[in-house]
Amino acid sequence: MNRVLVVSAAMGEGHNATGRALEDAVHRLWPDADVAWLDTLDVMGSGVGPLFRWIYVSNVQRTPWLYEYFYRSLWRHRWFATASKRFVGAWCGRRLAGRVEDYAPDLVLSTYPLGSAGLEWLRRHDRLPMPTGAWISDFAPHPFWVYGSLDLTFVMHEQAVPPALACVPESTVEVSAPPVRATFRPGDRDTARERLGLPPGAFVALVSCGSLGFGDVEDAARALLAAHPEVVPVVVCGRNTALQRRLAPLAEADPRLRVLGWTDEMPAYTIASDVVVTNAGGATGLEALACGRPVLMHRPIAAHGRANAELMADAGLAIVCETDAELGDAVRTLITEPQRWKAMAEAATRHCDSTGTLEDGLLALTGVHPARELR
Repeated sequence: MNRVLVVSAAMGEGHNATGRALEDAVHRLWPDADVAWLDTLDVMGSGVGPLFRWIYVSNVQRTPWLYEYFYRSLWRHRWFATASKRFVGAWCGRRLAGRVEDYAPDLVLSTYPLGSAGLEWLRRHDRLPMPTGAWISDFAPHPFWVYGSLDLTFVMHEQAVPPALACVPESTVEVSAPPVRATFRPGDRDTARERLGLPPGAFVALVSCGSLGFGDVEDAARALLAAHPEVVPVVVCGRNTALQRRLAPLAEADPRLRVLGWTDEMPAYTIASDVVVTNAGGATGLEALACGRPVLMHRPIAAHGRANAELMADAGLAIVCETDAELGDAVRTLITEPQRWKAMAEAATRHCDSTGTLEDGLLALTGVHPARELR
C-alpha cells in the first residue's frame, strides 16, 4: 500500500485544513493509500506547540509591531532569513528524521513552513529520497515558506509566483488549485440560504477570522450593520467563546446579525454569502476563492495578513478595508454596483477553473499516472 505523510501543525486550523484537503485528494487518486500525519510543533518538543501558539496570538493581538518587524526583516535581510531557516530546519529536521524513517513514506506533503524547513534539512542530508512538496496555505509567500531543495512549492495564484521566487530563486514553483475540501465549490446561493434560514434577498456578509476568531470582529459586525439595511452579517466566532458572548447583546439589539460558534457548515455559509469578510487571508480566503466569493479584508492583521490582503487585491479578488468606514463603503459599492461584485466573483471562478485540481498537483509532484503505484 502506498504511504503518504502529511507534515502540518495545529496553529489555528488553516494548516490542518490544507492537509485534510490534500489527504482527500490522495484518496481520490490512490484509494488504498495509507496517510499518516505529523504535527511539526509536537515533533519539535514537549511544550513547543503551546509556546509557539501563545507567541503567535500574543504578537497578533498585543504586539503586532513586533510581528511586523520580524516579517519585514525576513524580506530585507537575506542573511537573517537564511540563518533563521537553517536554525529551525536543523532543530525540526533532526527530530523529524526518525519519524519519517520509521514510517517510510512514498510521498511527503508539507502544509506548515517550519515543517518544510525540517524537510529541507533532511533532503540536504540525503535522508529524504521520496517526492516532497510544500503547499503554501497563505495567499502571499514569505521566505520561511519556500525551500529550493524540495521538489515543488505550490502557491495559490499566478500573482504569488514572483514573490515565491524572490524568496528562493532556485525553487520550483507551481500554481495549485485552492487546497480546500471538495465541499467548498460554487453552488446555488438561494438553496444554501433556504437550508440555513437566511433571507433570500439580503446581502449576506460572512465574517470569519479563523478558528481563533481574533482581530476586530466586533467592529466589523457593527460596521456591516450600519452599512446598509439589506446587509445581514453572519459572524463565525470559531472557538472564541468570549467573542461569541460579547456579540450576543448586539445580536439581540439587531436581529439581522447572526452569531455562530464552531460550525461544520462553513461550506454552506460561504456559498450562501455575497462576500466573505476576514482579516488574515489564509484558509478562509482560499475557501472564499474556491466558492467564487469576493473577499473584504477588514483591518488585516500584521505581517502575513497584510501581505495576503495586498496580493489578493492586486489579483482582483479582494478589497482592502483599513477602517470601519472603508468596510461600509465597500459593502455599499458592491450593493449599488453589482457589476463590481460580478467582476470579482468571476475573477475567483476563472482562477479556480484555470488551476485544475489538487490531484493535478499531486501528479505533478510524483510524476506518475494515477493508475500506477507510487513506487
